[in-house]
Amino acid sequence: MDTQNPLTIPVNKDVVAGAIFIAFAIAFGVVSTAYPMGSAAQMGPGYYPLLLSGVLGLLGIAIALTGWRKSAERMVVVRPLALIAVLSAPLLFAVTLRPLGFVPAVILTSLLATMAAPRMSWMARILSALGLALGCTAIFIWALGIPLPLLGSLLRF
Repeated sequence: MDTQNPLTIPVNKDVVAGAIFIAFAIAFGVVSTAYPMGSAAQMGPGYYPLLLSGVLGLLGIAIALTGWRKSAERMVVVRPLALIAVLSAPLLFAVTLRPLGFVPAVILTSLLATMAAPRMSWMARILSALGLALGCTAIFIWALGIPLPLLGSLLRF
């Protein structure tokens, strides 16, 4: 494990997974309260989602507590910069789709996402981005007929 590098953080994956389950349980629980609950005999539209949120929250707590007791040997290393690159890639796609168009947005998104793989060569990144752009164009625009411009307004002359 690369715990000496200041850009890595050792994290127990079960604790993180439990925390994600708990976060989803809280979010869906809050949303379900916007609907009428009813009672156990006459369930309203918010009753079952709230019940499932509670079960998901309990499952998340159980997973997190189980992971909390694991030794440091079972921890994984999280690289914050890689995590930020992968999580911000869909945002980059959304922001660049209209002004640049589908193909450049897919290429930029792919290049950003590959920043999570520090050992990947630039040639592999570029080839992967071009292949992904071609594949996505073939599937979404040509095969499915989704009306997205290949090039956006900033790239049209």
